[in-house]
Amino acid sequence: MRYLITLILVLFLTNLRSQNETKIILTKGIVFKNEQITGNVKKHTFFSKILNNEREVYVWIPKDYNLKNKKYPLLIAHDGGAVFYSRGGFGSRNKSKAEIIKNGWNLDESITDLISSNKIKPIIMVGVSNTKNRGYEYVPTRNAINYAKALIDELIPELKSQYRIKSNDIGTIGSSAGGLVSLYLGWEFNKVFKKAICLSPGIIYRDQDYYSQLIKTKTPKNLRLAIVNGTDNFDKNLQYGVDKFISYLKSIDFSKKNYMYWIEKDGTHSSKSWSKQAKKTIEWLY
Repeated sequence: MRYLITLILVLFLTNLRSQNETKIILTKGIVFKNEQITGNVKKHTFFSKILNNEREVYVWIPKDYNLKNKKYPLLIAHDGGAVFYSRGGFGSRNKSKAEIIKNGWNLDESITDLISSNKIKPIIMVGVSNTKNRGYEYVPTRNAINYAKALIDELIPELKSQYRIKSNDIGTIGSSAGGLVSLYLGWEFNKVFKKAICLSPGIIYRDQDYYSQLIKTKTPKNLRLAIVNGTDNFDKNLQYGVDKFISYLKSIDFSKKNYMYWIEKDGTHSSKSWSKQAKKTIEWLY
């Protein structure tokens, strides 16, 4: 009897392990409908074995995607749940201008405008939602290395299997800790991420100092970089780290053609400012 119980337990654990090993990493996309959305967005669930968690992933597809058989540049946005719509809030339309008024980054409206006005070529945007572990996954001195591996080894290959993506034209964008991890991905994983937009990045903040780690690494050869910081009380606390990083770029003769930097007067540590900054930096990068 004891042998039989042991055998059943072993078979159960083996089957459970097998199910976990074959678990789908990225579900098939379903059309995401929300009154705040401009354009076509598909919603996926991303199961990461590396991070041992799951999250929602939103994929914004350009208007001509189904009309042309070509590959598109990819832009990955961190804190992706707030990229295309405002959680917990409702958008409203300005009847006179027929445009959506909402909180959040408004990247869907910004990209739609930039493409329609021929300021950039069509791109695919992916909003990767954060988790309760955001403060660890987005910080290079903590667990960002595993977040990077999850994106590179799990998510991006799955995205490529479902969407037509240019492997040599992948960028990343984020704000605050998301801006920090964008810098990290572009700087230390430049073979994959050729472009990085870092808004209000916490390069040096409280007990973490990515600057000291960054200067010990090799300078990426093919990185185009955009850094923006505001002037409100929170962003003032981040300016010291930003200043040190910009000084470092100058000291190593990092090409001025490959980076954009400015301090936004009256800029705040908020989606309202990041929305404007994102549009300007995306236009420059793409």
